[in-house]
Amino acid sequence: MANKTDNVCGFLPEIKADSPQGTIGHLKLSELRPTQNAVGMDEVVAKVARIERIKDSDQLANYLLPRAVPVIIGNDAQYYLIDHHHLTISLWRAKGDVDVPVVVTRNWSGIKGNRFWKEMATNNWVYPFDAMGAGPFNPGTLKKHVKDLDNDLYRSLSWVVRERFGYIKDPNNAIFAEFKWGSFFRTRVIFDEQLTCKKEDSMKMTLADIEKEDPDDHKDQIAYALYLASSPEAAGLPGFVGRYR
Repeated sequence: MANKTDNVCGFLPEIKADSPQGTIGHLKLSELRPTQNAVGMDEVVAKVARIERIKDSDQLANYLLPRAVPVIIGNDAQYYLIDHHHLTISLWRAKGDVDVPVVVTRNWSGIKGNRFWKEMATNNWVYPFDAMGAGPFNPGTLKKHVKDLDNDLYRSLSWVVRERFGYIKDPNNAIFAEFKWGSFFRTRVIFDEQLTCKKEDSMKMTLADIEKEDPDDHKDQIAYALYLASSPEAAGLPGFVGRYR
């Protein structure tokens, strides 16, 4: 039986392969192709809890409309989201395969293969790295569905630092900014729990897990990350504010 929120944005026109740039319409979550391989699951858990509290379809529409997902149509008329990966995987977990508002950033439906990915890379619209920061890899290795996105602990750390005003979300350099901060922290902040867990568990580890197992180390490393975010080492990263709070 369909979820009552499945068609929450059905009043918008359906996006088609020929929808022009700037069109605002709707697509199902299952139609969206990611342009990154990982998310910070701590942020996802927080978003899922927020979305699950929304029971009314009108309220859900009001929540989603200001958060329209920017998409690129291309590479054989597929729909690639270039932002809001955390929102879409959270919606999938909380509500299932709902339709969401999207805005066509570019219609490159005639551009295929390597040429398409070169254009995406030129515009900084693809992040072909894995959850451990390795890459870049061939874009053919990107996840095919938002539900399959992996967990990147350092993407979670960058989110926590931003939430505590260690840096700001720069509207002029917003796409993949948190991953750039995550890469910065990855070589500088190491939690004790990471040194003792099994390799297969490291991909699943969240900051919430670390806080539960070792609250003192969690507190110390978050404080250190906040300090690093204010240091000269971080100058040049998007949203750098240069002061320790």
